Amino acid sequence: SKARMVEATEPTVEPEVVDEDEPNLTQSILFDNLIYMGRAVIGSSVSNIEANAIIGELYEYHTDNKVTLAIGSDSTGSIIVLDKNKEVLHKDRIKTVLYCTKSAALPQCFAYTSGHKERGMYYCHAFKCKDKEVCMRVLNTMGSSFNRGLTQDLPSDGRLEYDFEVSLEILEECNNEIIPVAQDKDLFKLRQNRVRHFVLTVTQTSSSVLILERCCGLFLAPSHHPQPSDFVLLDMPVEMETGTTGRGPLYMVKGIWNPCDQPCGDLNDISNGGRDVSIAIDVVASGVVDPIRFTSKTKFKIYQESERFYLYSRYTSQQQFTVALKPNHEDPHRRFGLAEVKAKMITATPSKLRSLFSGIGLGPGDDDISDITESEDEEPLISGTVDTIEQASEETLKRWRTLLESWTDHSTRPNELVKLSRKGIPNSLRKEVWLKLGGISEKDIEENYIYLYDECLHHECRHEQVILWDLNRTFPGNEFYHEGQDGQRQLYHVCKSYAGFDPEVGYCQGLSFIVAVLLLHLPEEKAFALFTVIMNEYNFRDLFKKGFQMLQLKFFILEKLLEDQMPDLWEHFQDHDLNTQMYASQWFLTLFSAKFPLGLVFRIVDMFLTEGPDTLFKIALALLKLSKSELLSHDFEGMLKYFRVSLPKRFMNKKHGQKLLSTASSAKIQPGKVALWEAEFHKLQDEKRSLEDPMRQLEHQLKQSVEANHRLEQENDMLVQRLMLNQVNMRHQLDELEKRNMDLKRDFSKLNTKYEAVCESNDLLSAEILKTKNLYHSSLAEGDEERSRHKLTIQEYQKVCRKLEEQHEKEKQELNLEVLEVKARLGCGIEGEVDSKTLSSEQRLRELELELAKTKLCLVEANCKAQEYEHRNTELYEKLRNHETSVIGQLKAKLNR
Repeated sequence: SKARMVEATEPTVEPEVVDEDEPNLTQSILFDNLIYMGRAVIGSSVSNIEANAIIGELYEYHTDNKVTLAIGSDSTGSIIVLDKNKEVLHKDRIKTVLYCTKSAALPQCFAYTSGHKERGMYYCHAFKCKDKEVCMRVLNTMGSSFNRGLTQDLPSDGRLEYDFEVSLEILEECNNEIIPVAQDKDLFKLRQNRVRHFVLTVTQTSSSVLILERCCGLFLAPSHHPQPSDFVLLDMPVEMETGTTGRGPLYMVKGIWNPCDQPCGDLNDISNGGRDVSIAIDVVASGVVDPIRFTSKTKFKIYQESERFYLYSRYTSQQQFTVALKPNHEDPHRRFGLAEVKAKMITATPSKLRSLFSGIGLGPGDDDISDITESEDEEPLISGTVDTIEQASEETLKRWRTLLESWTDHSTRPNELVKLSRKGIPNSLRKEVWLKLGGISEKDIEENYIYLYDECLHHECRHEQVILWDLNRTFPGNEFYHEGQDGQRQLYHVCKSYAGFDPEVGYCQGLSFIVAVLLLHLPEEKAFALFTVIMNEYNFRDLFKKGFQMLQLKFFILEKLLEDQMPDLWEHFQDHDLNTQMYASQWFLTLFSAKFPLGLVFRIVDMFLTEGPDTLFKIALALLKLSKSELLSHDFEGMLKYFRVSLPKRFMNKKHGQKLLSTASSAKIQPGKVALWEAEFHKLQDEKRSLEDPMRQLEHQLKQSVEANHRLEQENDMLVQRLMLNQVNMRHQLDELEKRNMDLKRDFSKLNTKYEAVCESNDLLSAEILKTKNLYHSSLAEGDEERSRHKLTIQEYQKVCRKLEEQHEKEKQELNLEVLEVKARLGCGIEGEVDSKTLSSEQRLRELELELAKTKLCLVEANCKAQEYEHRNTELYEKLRNHETSVIGQLKAKLNR
């Protein structure tokens, strides 16, 4: 993504490195039918990232310019590029070659960098081979030629010492990936039963060179002072790669250890503390009889297999060794023997591993090499670090709620919105405010975005693997995005959906950070909708278009703004060759979200959505202005370290973050100047293109046209496919609806028939109810009539009883009087007659009493009968009511069905 001058694939011959005499190829190794893609200026001579980027750029525009590459047999020779007529196109001394690498994305391509001190520039030369095997052979030949011939003869009567530095890194296999293990300063944190990869990098630091030919074994021992019998030779194959760095020859040894198949003491058992471990390699040196053993001492702490480490501290365990050689007179081919190997421990430092052949990688993310720091406090701020988010006051919340209630038209914005937004959107209202700033309503989401999101999510995506690699790199300091959490799943879904929605941009590294910020406030569908608006309405997608021309323009404008507003800082950057893209690329591509604390990132997104794309320049200028004094006091390496480590940590302090936003809000970006700078940038681009060969321009334009046509054809095919799919789906839905309509018609016909039957049944029930009612009324009338009749009978009986009682009492009294009178008037002679009369009167009295009792009995029977009639009448009424209720309920149920 860096602005660099890419030269033609048929470069001019370098006068300072091309000999006028005919080149002698008898001592060179020739590789025919390679394609020389061209060369480009490179900022860092040993930057694997820049070299890979140059390979990608040159590969895009290269032609089939077949050449022969001649590599000298030793370090005194040259690397010569010959055309098909064996004419010299380019020549470099092998001693001037600083770095070589194989492309990770294009395994059949490689490049090497060479330095030209007279010009103060470095060039990167890119080649394409027939396949990756040829590519590896070329690189191995370069490495061997560089090392061969550098060894000096040892004196026959003395010792010669060589200094080496050995660094150790350990990786583990996890979910089909190889990832670095978590570390503290003095130990490695390993998980039980995991396959481990050991990487030992041997760098020769002495001025005299001792060539290491091969590695004959990698050993492991559970002690810092092991006996020879304690070492376990790893069964897995051990690889050794060679290369060069600015410090000297470099050798990388890789070995694999499966603790389940090859136990080594208790180094696979869960431990509470660190366990002493020695890892050794035996290497064979050129001209030396005995193998040289480098033993690296460290500690292992073993955790459960399911243990998770979220904050990785990448340290490299380093040791210095001094190898002393002595003369050997027994073997003419191996003239020297090993006197001793002295070791000295160095404090652990952050990982700085640079693989010569980056195509044989150590897993995703290994190209992001850290600079050396002295302590853990100088480690970069973990991406996604959450600082304390200040809660809004009740007054602020009230003002925002009032604004939101009055903000009904998404096409316009309230006047006080910018003023309120600069003070910070309340965290509880960000979800609603961000959607309104993006002009997204609930209706838009339901009618458009949900369907679009689901459709794009279920399409095949060619960026899927890259997205999966980036999941663990995105906000590792935030718990929501830890492995296995919902955050990673949602992040994968949204990134994949947008890649399907926008095939021209697809997915690029940096986009995941912006999506992750949105997902911390919004659900998947709404985050996708707002991200789509940011990319299209805010023109953010232009930064990621092919060639990154818009990003280059942003860098150019930022540099002009810096020159205009802070000329002393701009001049300091120029003096130290610090390009804008070296510190601003991550800022712009991730919207400042990759390294800064999330509390500040949320405020920056607030400002970006409210005030537009110029926020990028305002925040960048504010960062540079607030850091001006510190930057002016640093050199090149110090400035890069400050941008990477110190600057993000500074804004963990809320006051500094508020000051940054206030400074950015007051920054002035003059549209007139920006327009002039844009015109100047395009003019420079046109001049650059005009210097190219017309045929190359035409080829470039043709290639662009073909690519554009191809892209349009792909989009057209996709649209046709979607149209056909939609037509098939609509036809299927129409058939389903027609089938459903026929079923409904049949159901309606059945229901109509049932309705008619229910109506008929209703009529019958109504007639039955009417008949029952008539019967009830007639029965009720008869009951009333019979009851009245019984009442009259009872009344007559009662009258008769009263009369009989009165007559009985009267006759009884008369008889008693008569008896007394007779007894008084008559004497004893008449007693028998009186007694007979008395008996007859008493008999009559008993008869009357008996008749009275019968009458009362009849009265009781009449009352009982009347009560029975009333009871029957009540039961009949209740039955009638229950029957009527049941019939009406059945009728209603049938009508409802």
